[in-house]
Amino acid sequence: MKVLIIFLLIIVSLIGQNHLADQTSPYLLQHKDNPVSWYPWGKEAFKKAKKENKLIFLSIGYSTCHWCHVMAKESFEDQEIADILNKSYISIKVDKEQYPHIDQYYQNIYRILNGKGGGWPLTIILTSSMKPIFAGTYIPKYQGYGSKGLLNILNSLRYLPKNQLEKYSKAVINILNKQKIIQKVTITKNIDKKAIDQFKKSFDSKNGGFSFRPKFPQASSIDILLDMYRLKDDKDSLNMALYTLTSMAKSGIYDQIDGGFFRYCTDEKWQIPHFEKMLYTNAELVDVYTKAYRLTHNKLFKTVAIQTINNIDKRFQIDHLYKSASNADSLNFNKKEEEGFYFIYDYNTIVQYLQKHHIKNNIIKENLAYLGIEKDGNIDGDFSNPHITQTTKPKDLKIIKQLLKKYRDEKKYPFIDKKINLAWNCLFIDAKLKASILDKTFLPQALNSLDILIDKFYIKNQLYHQTIDNLIPTQKGLLEDYSFFANTLFSAYEITLDKKYYHLFKTIVQESIKLFYKNNKWQNSNDGFVSFASISHSAYKNPLAINLINILKYSVIEADFNSYNIVKGSIDQFSLKLNSYPSYYPSMLKLILMDQYSIVVIKSNKQNLKNIDINNIDFPFVYKKVTKDNDYLACKLSSCFSYSKDFKKVKDDIENLKKR
Repeated sequence: MKVLIIFLLIIVSLIGQNHLADQTSPYLLQHKDNPVSWYPWGKEAFKKAKKENKLIFLSIGYSTCHWCHVMAKESFEDQEIADILNKSYISIKVDKEQYPHIDQYYQNIYRILNGKGGGWPLTIILTSSMKPIFAGTYIPKYQGYGSKGLLNILNSLRYLPKNQLEKYSKAVINILNKQKIIQKVTITKNIDKKAIDQFKKSFDSKNGGFSFRPKFPQASSIDILLDMYRLKDDKDSLNMALYTLTSMAKSGIYDQIDGGFFRYCTDEKWQIPHFEKMLYTNAELVDVYTKAYRLTHNKLFKTVAIQTINNIDKRFQIDHLYKSASNADSLNFNKKEEEGFYFIYDYNTIVQYLQKHHIKNNIIKENLAYLGIEKDGNIDGDFSNPHITQTTKPKDLKIIKQLLKKYRDEKKYPFIDKKINLAWNCLFIDAKLKASILDKTFLPQALNSLDILIDKFYIKNQLYHQTIDNLIPTQKGLLEDYSFFANTLFSAYEITLDKKYYHLFKTIVQESIKLFYKNNKWQNSNDGFVSFASISHSAYKNPLAINLINILKYSVIEADFNSYNIVKGSIDQFSLKLNSYPSYYPSMLKLILMDQYSIVVIKSNKQNLKNIDINNIDFPFVYKKVTKDNDYLACKLSSCFSYSKDFKKVKDDIENLKKR
């Protein structure tokens, strides 16, 4: 027995011990049985790297990431790779949804080292003192696909002399430091025209969208285009937005059977998605489809928004809050993971299935043709991802869709990440609040979710980032949490005029400045890891821009010039980028236009404000504030410019602001 115990101890010392079993992150728990001696992000791993003078292998991903799973199977479950990592590296796993600020920092490192944007899985190699020397995304075990292969990379770096590693990492740090230098320029007054011209150049006039492949929905770009149409009556802005929304609604990025959007497509026609469904993607798209419906009353946009909400409610809702995402991969009939298997259809199989349910052949043929379910497949072998191919709906489409849903239910639904992320919940609840113009039942549901969110995540004047399995949250809120939380509180106030939401909005805005605005610069967190907030968009709208919009609203309503100066100073820090490429930064562009055209606050008593619909005002930046006034006042930051008992007069005065 003693010999066996000694032998086992020797084996453990050789292969290393995995340290992820006690973590709550679903992504980290997916790796708890790897032969790699993973550590979670923290002091223990950093101290060990310094003490043993080892390189750090940092791997960042998330639980529903397809290529993260591929790299895990190829490399992190592989004993040969594990032996090298355990002997020569300290390996750290990070859930980018738990630590988005850490991910943002290292995505910037990737951009510096590779001259392009990164993604997930993100693979970073650092010196023992945390200085970066290598950055990659998905890396196969062996050389191929334009990569040297993880095996070669790990072997080559672990034998490099220390002075060479330090010299290389110093060059990266120097570039990082240069990025901190602020170059101020004056923001041009026709920045909206410049942005529209840039959007036109990147617009795919054939398929919609603003890239070719891979193709992301870019909801923030659609949102600002709709705003610029309302400001400038620019038909090109409207047409680009509406054509993109229509194309997506009829394509394979939209789940034609159940509703809801997949995260992105790998082709320019929106036909071949990665089949992840993310809470934040669907939240932002519900928002812009609702906004487009307000402008056009197009029934397609209303249908898509409602179906998307219903799908997210069905799949992601738990105790009136929302889980984070569902996986691209699902189990096929052979019990093996296969990307998209739950969502796609084999033509011959589905024909037989429909025949068993007594559907006539001519009806089957007509409906499958309409849904783009083809004999030869359109996505993977003989499989098809449904998309709309015709303008006229077949007569029996509703029955066919119900049967296609029933067929899906015989499969196992993909893994769902159960994390309750505050920022993403706020995005979805905010969208659902606004979508209450489409379906009145959404309003009490969304307010109930918001009240539960407040109770669970704002504890003793401290906001928290996320929780799972109903545990009390422990990770303090990040900038994105404060940003999206305040934004949703403000939306709730605008719709209900309930002062409790406005008072908490004020508190959160003020706290965000105290926590994250340090030495005239914005940081993503207040947890000791210095990651400066950027204005770039990653997977969803930019948190810094939304927080600055919150502060701008607050400063106008409260006539707080100190807060307004923070907004102006923050714009100045990024003015060179914004002036040069405004279309790249749609959330910040929205902030600039709000400042240039002015935010307008209509002040009056509660009953008066309940009687008006600000969406009928042809100006996008109008908000309400309950006062004791019996008349209507329209106010900007420095003064009120319209005052009347007749709301039509005030409305006309507001709309005249577009004539700059």
